Amino acid sequence: MIKPQAISWFGENLPEAQLIEEKFKDIIKKNYSLSGFTPIDTPIVERLDVLLAKWADDNEVYAIHRVNGEVWDDSSLWLRFDLTVPLARYVAQYEWELTFPFRRQHIGRVYRWERPQKGRYREFYQADVDIIWNSDLPLFADVEVISTVYNSLLELDFWEFVININNKKFLSGFLQTLEIENIAWTISIIDKKDKVRHDKLKEMFISLWLNNTQIDRIVEFIKFWEEKTSFEILTFYSQFDDELLKTWIEELKYLYNNLISLWVEEKYLKINPSISRGLNYYTWTVFETFIAWAENMWSVSSGGRYENLASNFTKNNYPWVGWSIGLSRLIAVLNNIWKIELDRKTVSKVMLVNMWDDTFKANLEILNTLRKSGISCEIYLDSEAKIVKQLKYANNKKINFVIIIWEEELNNNMLQLKNLDTWVQYTISKDELSDYIK
Repeated sequence: MIKPQAISWFGENLPEAQLIEEKFKDIIKKNYSLSGFTPIDTPIVERLDVLLAKWADDNEVYAIHRVNGEVWDDSSLWLRFDLTVPLARYVAQYEWELTFPFRRQHIGRVYRWERPQKGRYREFYQADVDIIWNSDLPLFADVEVISTVYNSLLELDFWEFVININNKKFLSGFLQTLEIENIAWTISIIDKKDKVRHDKLKEMFISLWLNNTQIDRIVEFIKFWEEKTSFEILTFYSQFDDELLKTWIEELKYLYNNLISLWVEEKYLKINPSISRGLNYYTWTVFETFIAWAENMWSVSSGGRYENLASNFTKNNYPWVGWSIGLSRLIAVLNNIWKIELDRKTVSKVMLVNMWDDTFKANLEILNTLRKSGISCEIYLDSEAKIVKQLKYANNKKINFVIIIWEEELNNNMLQLKNLDTWVQYTISKDELSDYIK
């Protein structure tokens, strides 16, 4: 007999956790749609040359093959590690059929080899939004993406969170002033500052042949952003007479002021120039979101702007800005800090008690009426089961209401409605039922 065991670090939920995941998806999709982002989907399988076009570490990419397939037949089929690189292929493939600016949303599973640890999986959901244009992309596109994700996270109503915003151009410029040669790898290490110990961070800098002076300046740079408010940071760097710095400050001021105008609360925003994002295709603005009191548990939402991510697939230039909510990680973090109640085990709001053959037809009529009214409901399957057992079933699944019809109610077009949250029971007419439950 085969042992029933799921593959470790791949997604699988019990009903109560799946209901939370579906609820989060619905809220995110609603907010994405309210901002005009059109849903698309792409295959979970892509060719390896597509995936590696903008991805440095092929050790993290999974391949697929048939059990008895030839090597040449399978080697080009690989699972997507995110939703962005497949989008680059998608835009290039359909560039003459899409209308630009193209506003896209995509909620789907991705696959990536990760070192096993809490909050990180090898199969997980991402929820992306992107704006792509075939000409210069206005900076207001960044505002639209940030505000859309902000509205999604705000409606999820789980905890306080902070959206960190930076411009990668300035971070590169700062490292150039320190005469650092390997800027890309240095930025990648800076991006790990919240994930590893300070002594380990220093070791990683030393491995790139950075000297003590360079390392100390980087550490001072990071501490400054941690201690100052967004307003203080923008004010402090506005006084410097440096063209690159002026450009960076003006762009961040534009983002910040317009986000405030779109009713994004200041407490949810943080200008943080040490944020860099590790993926090598971000070239401009970058964003990263942490949950308050759980900053050490990785970011739950991140993104940024790309100069031309589709350059490997087309000669045409497509700048864009995008953001992803790490749905699986978000739920894992919230569950770890006790901000999710995993109690409901069904979508049913109402259960009809199944007792008498004489009332069965009446129960089916009620079942049909409730479902047509958009109310999720079910009838207990076994008419021989005692009412205590049926009520226990409803209570265990956290069903809100139970309907009971006795012979007397049947003759008077009435029914008994029990609220399982309060255990108060009412006698009402059938005509009142839908409005009462709603």
